[in-house]
Amino acid sequence: MIDINNSLIIQAGLFIGLMLILNKVFFQPFLKFLEERRAKIQGDEEEASELQEEAERSRMKYDEGLDEGRLQAQEEKGHILDVGAQESRLLVEKVQKEIEEEAPKIRAQIEVESKQVLAELERRHGDMAKEIAEKILGRTFE
Repeated sequence: MIDINNSLIIQAGLFIGLMLILNKVFFQPFLKFLEERRAKIQGDEEEASELQEEAERSRMKYDEGLDEGRLQAQEEKGHILDVGAQESRLLVEKVQKEIEEEAPKIRAQIEVESKQVLAELERRHGDMAKEIAEKILGRTFE
């Protein structure tokens, strides 16, 4: 038979006391450290995930801005080409109108000058015939 005496009770008391002290001094701080570490890792993972999502949103926003800029540039280019075509058409129309306005004046001036030249030729016609005949025949007429 096992004899239970005071030493077993003292040993059990020391064991329980030592467990309580070790629990307070080592186990609880160690478990608290592990829990804090797990919470920090989880928080860092969540923060990294949020930063990754924010980076993705920023990239998408940047891409949208680029697409919008390209579209705006294409629209501006089309507008500039349209304005250039319209201005060149207006310039051609203006020049054509000026030509149409000046053409009758020039024709009239040519007609007046040609009448003057014809009149001069008719006036000099006799003199020229005389000069030609003198040159051909080699003698002078008076």
